[in-house]
Amino acid sequence: MDHWDEIRMFLAVAKGGTVRAAAHALDVNHATVLRAIGRLERKLDTRLFEKLATGYRLTEAGGAIVDLAAQMAATSAQIEARVFGRDQDVSGPLRFTLPVSFATDLLMPTLTAFRERYPDIALEVLGSTSVVNLGNREADVALRVVVGKAMPPDNLYGKRLCAFRVAFYASRALVDARSPAPVAWLLGRDEVVPADWTPGGGMTMAATPVRFTEMRSQFEAARAGMGVSLLPCFLGDADPALVRVAGGPVRHVGDVWLLTHGDTRRTKRVRLLCDAVSTFIRENADRLAGVGVTA
Repeated sequence: MDHWDEIRMFLAVAKGGTVRAAAHALDVNHATVLRAIGRLERKLDTRLFEKLATGYRLTEAGGAIVDLAAQMAATSAQIEARVFGRDQDVSGPLRFTLPVSFATDLLMPTLTAFRERYPDIALEVLGSTSVVNLGNREADVALRVVVGKAMPPDNLYGKRLCAFRVAFYASRALVDARSPAPVAWLLGRDEVVPADWTPGGGMTMAATPVRFTEMRSQFEAARAGMGVSLLPCFLGDADPALVRVAGGPVRHVGDVWLLTHGDTRRTKRVRLLCDAVSTFIRENADRLAGVGVTA
């Protein structure tokens, strides 16, 4: 049977009695467990659980296969233990994909410390925002902003680390100057001029925006005083040359997730990197969420 992940999550719900307990036991998110149970029920064409106010109870069909599933788990554990022991060296290739700004402006000290501690790990840092990179096995670990209320792909294991917010920033010199000259909106590739908000403080916005294909140039343009830009709070708040524009909204874009493959997530070098990255992100969750700073 080629549905081991679904069987494993089925057993965890059967044992824990709730999806939350199963997710905690397996170190995955709540939605991953729900999707796995749904896939297994569709493949077997039967309901395995009754959903009660107190949790999940096995149906007759679920009860009929739970012992067989437990036997599969025992056999899988033996296989995994034998193979897993071969891949616990703190060496070998390790590909980590994350947004460029996260690497350059947030995590580089953490990655430097990781490299110094584990010099035999051939770390490769890939700047990208595409989850597909991980799904195609082009990387082993991904740090991603999952937009809105979306969830990571079903084939990945994920941990939600913190909220991610953006706000409007301009150079401190531009705000203090209160010049009557029109100020430009500095927009990314898919951004549009805000329809529900206009900067105060005497700013007059130009009719024509300035567009950028990547964030670093947009960020530097804001620092140079070219105009008003929507930037990640962890970038804008950390730079003394920038200030939040008075009255500007702070927007919750989505959540920061750390994602891995099901078949590589337990190798030692992957776990070591995940531990280092998740510890740093959680310690700096307020920076990413834009908490504690006012315009």
